[in-house]
Amino acid sequence: MEKNTTKKPSLFSSFLHEIDNEKLGCDIPCYETSIRETCNSDEENATINLDNNLNDSNDKCEVMLKAFNDAFETIYGDNEVSCIQVQQLSEEFQSNCVHFKNMFEIKKTEIEQLKSKYTLMENESLATINKLQFQIAELKMQLKQQSTFCSNIGSTFGYYLWKATQMPAIVDMVLQKDKITKMAKLFTGILSSFVETYNNQMPPINTCETKFILNILGIVANLTTSKSGCHFFTQINDGINLVNHIVTLVLCTPYSLKHNLKKIAYAVLYNVSIQCNGHVLMENNKLIKTLDNDLKVTTYKDIDDTLLFSLKLLHSLTKNMNKSMCTIVRNEINLQEILKLTRYTETELTARKIYENVNFSIEKYY
Repeated sequence: MEKNTTKKPSLFSSFLHEIDNEKLGCDIPCYETSIRETCNSDEENATINLDNNLNDSNDKCEVMLKAFNDAFETIYGDNEVSCIQVQQLSEEFQSNCVHFKNMFEIKKTEIEQLKSKYTLMENESLATINKLQFQIAELKMQLKQQSTFCSNIGSTFGYYLWKATQMPAIVDMVLQKDKITKMAKLFTGILSSFVETYNNQMPPINTCETKFILNILGIVANLTTSKSGCHFFTQINDGINLVNHIVTLVLCTPYSLKHNLKKIAYAVLYNVSIQCNGHVLMENNKLIKTLDNDLKVTTYKDIDDTLLFSLKLLHSLTKNMNKSMCTIVRNEINLQEILKLTRYTETELTARKIYENVNFSIEKYY
């Protein structure tokens, strides 16, 4: 006897069958009634539209029921689902909904608490930051006042020491080994701090800081007038380091301060360059380029002390040049500008010697 393999209709298939039977039962009276009550074409059209709407709704219901039917078949297969099972599923679903709703409320409460804590911490942080900013502003003001005070003191003592070192006896006293070494280290630190702080935006000459630097350069200029002073600044590391910082200061000095800082700095470098092979410390293309810029003139009024000191320094550096220095001068110095300086009495002789020195070295090495 063959086993019956006919698939048992599912719960939703039964629902669909019942709906179809109800539809057939309703179609006949509706049709008959529509025939009897049809009086004109408008009523017929209204009836047709109503039937179409009912058919559309029925089709949608069939699609939805089929989807539910497919879902139940996927979960339960061919097994029938009783009302008790449906009730159990409903209760389980309701219990899960309540559980998740409670979890949501708990998490929502936790989030609100975290938000409150975050707001409190943010307010405390802002208060702390404002307090720290106020303290920093006070410390900056105090530091600035102390810096100004120290610069004022340094400028005052530096001025008198500058004037005192114009006397040979004072120079000899300062050039004692322990004193000059300490002074050189102190001056190097001051120059380094000044350049790092202001770089190309140096304060005007009437400020205590700039006056302090000017006085330091004046002291070093006086010390380099003696042979022992030049020996220290060209042969001893602390002295060489100070000279290198003066070169850096020259490169950073703006045009507005060229009649003060740069003029005294050129005097120091000139004194160093003429003694103990000091010119070797100035084989610097940037320094030579700066000299070239300061030697440009348009009229006689452009000739000033800074130009004269820079011209003397360049003359010293072009004497007995090695090939390296000759290359730098050849690339950075405009000889046509040097020739222009031969037109003026104050610069004629020195400019002509520079021109001859450069041409002689170029012919020698190239």
